[in-house]
Amino acid sequence: MKRSTLRLVAAAVVVVPLVGYPVIELRNGASFPSADDCVHVAKPGETGDLDLVFGRRDTPAEANALLARVKHVGYVDAQVQEDGCLRWKVVYTGIETYEQGASSAAEARGAGLQPQIEIAPPG
Repeated sequence: MKRSTLRLVAAAVVVVPLVGYPVIELRNGASFPSADDCVHVAKPGETGDLDLVFGRRDTPAEANALLARVKHVGYVDAQVQEDGCLRWKVVYTGIETYEQGASSAAEARGAGLQPQIEIAPPG
């Protein structure tokens, strides 16, 4: 076999699955998660792992700017995490009960922040 034919076959072995599989999956109804798929707001009285989420941003730099505001208000253990939907969230993970989260959220709102209590993602 000619060298150019071998290169063409090798390229096809790599390119066809990389392009073909996503096209087939999208045609069969596969979808990508939306931003809303990563937000699971807790209901009053919810139990389990809860987080106080101060907001989501499109870039790590934007999330770190929000984190600085959150820490300035007093949530020094808050951190930036990926949310699984290609966004970054500023989160405080030390919430043990819904009531504690509601109290913390009210305090943070008084400082001009807009947190919400969310069910922590599995992991």
